[in-house]
Amino acid sequence: MARHPSAYAPTATEVLTPDPVPPPAVLMSAAERRLMDAILADPDADAPRLRYADWAEATDPERAVFIRNAVLRRDQGEREPAPPGRSEERWASVFASYGARDVVFRRGFAEAMSLSGRCFVSLSDGLFAATPLREVRLIAVNFLMAELVRCPNLAKLRVLNLRGNRISDAGAALLVGCEHLPNLTRLDVTDNGLTPAGEEALVKSFGPRVLLR
Repeated sequence: MARHPSAYAPTATEVLTPDPVPPPAVLMSAAERRLMDAILADPDADAPRLRYADWAEATDPERAVFIRNAVLRRDQGEREPAPPGRSEERWASVFASYGARDVVFRRGFAEAMSLSGRCFVSLSDGLFAATPLREVRLIAVNFLMAELVRCPNLAKLRVLNLRGNRISDAGAALLVGCEHLPNLTRLDVTDNGLTPAGEEALVKSFGPRVLLR
């Protein structure tokens, strides 16, 4: 995920409004759709991912091998190998129409990425249908906080990174009142202009899951 968000700043269009026509859904055959739905239904399980690898063998053997090796290494407690650069770009390119950056593959599938706040609020349904997305770094979201906290897709995340968005205490209060964040294991709100009162409210609500500095 981006450590220096200014280097990954979204365009003015991404910040203010998504494209007039939402990006197309990631195209899948009926067979691939069934396999992906099984992964999405149980993203912690290895078996659905390995069944997807078996299916991919015929058309993309490199992807099949990568998925199997990534699952095996993670289960053995080893660090996952980075996919080959060219292949990683090809696999991540399906998310380009959403303005996704810093795509991270885990156990063979894109599970983390950086997005503009507007994209997540308006267009994330397509992303969550295409990959078991668990971690998101949002950029330029401070003026969209009231919309963000109403987004049901937040419930599918384990990590929400809002670093450097300057959400202030008003944004913190919205996060505290959000009903879609019970599954978070980490909420990063560092560098957001919070007062001690705002930080205290977040700690009271999220406990050790919140990262303040």
